[in-house]
Amino acid sequence: MERYLLAEESRVFNQDIKDLQGRNNLTYLMDGWEDIQQRSVYGSMLAEVLEFPVVLGLEELTRVRATAENLHQLSNRAVAKKNVKTTSIIAVCTDNPTTMQAFCRMWTQEHPWIIPIACFMHGINTIIGKIAVITKNSRIVLFFNSSHYWGGQLELVAKGKGVTRGLKTNTKLRFYALILQCLSVQDHKSALMDLCSRDNAQCSVCGLTLVSKNVVNTVFDLTRCDLTNQLIRICKPLVDIIGNVKSRNATLADCMLELIWAHQEVNRVQDTNGDDVDFANHARHVLNSQFHSMNTDIHWLALFLHPLCQKLAISSAIHSRKLEHAYKIALNIAHCWKWPKEMAQNLTKDIKAYSQGLAPFLGGKADRKDWWMLLIAPVNSHPLKAMAVKLFSIVPHAAKIERFFSNLGGIGTVKPAIAMGKSTHRKHSHMHTREEPGINTGHAEDLIQNFVYSPLETGFEDANIGGPDSLTVEDIDAEFERLEQQADAAAEDGDSLAADVPLDQVFDLLALDSICAGQINPITIDKELDLTAQAGNSAESWDPASLLVSLGV
Repeated sequence: MERYLLAEESRVFNQDIKDLQGRNNLTYLMDGWEDIQQRSVYGSMLAEVLEFPVVLGLEELTRVRATAENLHQLSNRAVAKKNVKTTSIIAVCTDNPTTMQAFCRMWTQEHPWIIPIACFMHGINTIIGKIAVITKNSRIVLFFNSSHYWGGQLELVAKGKGVTRGLKTNTKLRFYALILQCLSVQDHKSALMDLCSRDNAQCSVCGLTLVSKNVVNTVFDLTRCDLTNQLIRICKPLVDIIGNVKSRNATLADCMLELIWAHQEVNRVQDTNGDDVDFANHARHVLNSQFHSMNTDIHWLALFLHPLCQKLAISSAIHSRKLEHAYKIALNIAHCWKWPKEMAQNLTKDIKAYSQGLAPFLGGKADRKDWWMLLIAPVNSHPLKAMAVKLFSIVPHAAKIERFFSNLGGIGTVKPAIAMGKSTHRKHSHMHTREEPGINTGHAEDLIQNFVYSPLETGFEDANIGGPDSLTVEDIDAEFERLEQQADAAAEDGDSLAADVPLDQVFDLLALDSICAGQINPITIDKELDLTAQAGNSAESWDPASLLVSLGV
């Protein structure tokens, strides 16, 4: 058996090397997990939109601190192991803790053409985690899942009421696990109340264990039930994002459109009897704040380069990015990719022509990457085509590495089902995903026709504060220092806008023109698409700022 395993390992290793040959638009994914033996395991892989990912390897860092320097060395070893040239990697995507941010800065300083991307899925999960302030459901789940008798009794009662799913544990190792827990508790609401109403549940009979008094009080807490229902209704659009962008064909533009869509859906949620208005305002404030941090330059440029969304990206909204931003962002990327000055000048001409709908950038198509690849335009004279194809090849989330960990034995999480021979979309019983590739045209049309902005309401008039006598000079200085640090951190990522800037001041969804679909004649994309390597031989130097000045921008 050992001989066969070594032979299979060699075969897969050689096949991975062969699969990576000729691929020059790769995204490096890395994440760390903890297995059931409490070992720190870090995995890495290379991925590309619409292509199967290739695993680079696993390393145990249990006895080594997972510092940025060690992760940097780990990544270099993983890439070298599969004979991958770093010039074929155009982006690195990880989750967003401080260590990963430091690693991305270190790696991109060594390889300046690599674009750092924060995992979009982790960003959505962060929003849900900050919105969800309900912790009482965990008390119910912990008790019944850890009690053999009462857990079995709950299962019998629930089956009698047609509930077949069990109570879900909230774990950080799985996306939207908190919402799954709320859904499971809500489904068991009737069964829990019937079970906790029994005499032997509240009073011990023959010395047998009863249901904890705190758990009984939590089950019959109607305020908790109302908050749980409100939380599910508010967070459902965010959970739907995870289901819609977790597939292999999701791009940066898809993520941005889904986020805008979810933002307006949360604003559309109507308050019902029993809803907590303060909680609803809290949820909308959190979403608005996190939206600005996720509305990064690279995400916005990808949305602009989607043929059906350029009018959404650039609008008459007060804080909307303008065409000048497209010039600056694209030129900075071209400079990092070491494109020659002549190509950079052609890039600015292409951006202007594309924004005006001039030839050869005519029409549109839901499948953004396919539209650009079939565009009849040589990349030597129209480098915007090369940039668009590369940006739409970037994998915007680390779900692939998460799924890889889950499929391994001994990993402390729920193992997801593998849809053999079926659609690559993730399916969930409480959400809807799309079978067809490309952007959701229905969402785009609805954003144009029906978007109505609901202004954020705040209620700080009744805030209970101690007054100026309770404050010291040290407290004031510390608070101002904290605010300055927050401002500096906010300026590094996202759109640098304040958290209270509403959505309609960033994207003027009411003033958009109708999206017109066009038909493009197919043509095979030229091999010269990979401009990064050959353009680096240019001896002429240039910088984006001086080029923009020469163009009058």
